[in-house]
Amino acid sequence: MRYMEFQTLTNKVNEGKALIYMWEIHGEDGALTGCYLGKAKGGSKRPKRHYKRNVRRLLQNQPYRKSNPEGYRKVHRALAEATRCGHRITLSFLCNISESENINDIEQRLIKEHDCQGNKSWQLNG
Repeated sequence: MRYMEFQTLTNKVNEGKALIYMWEIHGEDGALTGCYLGKAKGGSKRPKRHYKRNVRRLLQNQPYRKSNPEGYRKVHRALAEATRCGHRITLSFLCNISESENINDIEQRLIKEHDCQGNKSWQLNG
């Protein structure tokens, strides 16, 4: 079985502080096939570990959680498929969020700016 491997681009973002991150998946031809933007109030630990765990569990046909076995989101399924196919996965940290800023507002603004939400197959938010 393959394990999810990804390149991390820190972009001089402090990984120990609240941040906005983006997953990107590129197919064999280099074309963008997936884009997901998220927030992490506790820094980079959650996106680095939880997505990898969720993809591993999905590839092993294990439930998301006992209370919500079908809870895998579109991003988990896309990352699992990319892992199966050996496609390039990148995790980028876009910016830190200060205590005076609203992390939810900034996340929503950046989702729109990066066009990560919609009906196109590569838009993985939502």
